Amino acid sequence: MRIISGSAKGRVLKSPKGMLTRPTLDRTRESLFNILANGELEGANILDIFAGTGALGLEALSRGAAHGVFIDHYTQQLIKQNAALCGVSSQCEVLRMDVTKALTHLQGRQFDYIFADPPYNKNLVNNTIALICQYDLLAPHGLLLMERSKDEDIAASLLYEVIREKSYGKDTRITFIRRYQGGK
Repeated sequence: MRIISGSAKGRVLKSPKGMLTRPTLDRTRESLFNILANGELEGANILDIFAGTGALGLEALSRGAAHGVFIDHYTQQLIKQNAALCGVSSQCEVLRMDVTKALTHLQGRQFDYIFADPPYNKNLVNNTIALICQYDLLAPHGLLLMERSKDEDIAASLLYEVIREKSYGKDTRITFIRRYQGGK
């Protein structure tokens, strides 16, 4: 697993041993960030939930995001090591907390991009989206990118809208979500 582009391009990230995390594959991350190339990462504040190795948030920082908050209950030290490898430690805040507590802790802050990659098929997708909305963490023109199993559906809501979905491989789907803008 490596950083695809930007200031840390080519840096190989450390991965945890075992199956506790499921890192987003390089090709999936590359495709995702190619889609975001039309967006503005420069100076953005990002949030990486269920961060694992930190690859999604670190890729965003490498491409010009200003600050990243990483949430993972198990891999805090690994994320810090990978941030140091990428030369972005000073731009990172790592929270070693349960996701619910961490999102509650972040209430009052907003993020331009939120990356969420919960463990598949654990009923965490819609709960995570609900907490992001409840605590108003997504900036008005921000984008939430939810990586999920193809078997998990995203509940309809008046608070947000799905603007794009893309499938990767047999099981992975990334859904692009923004705050409901009203009218089209």
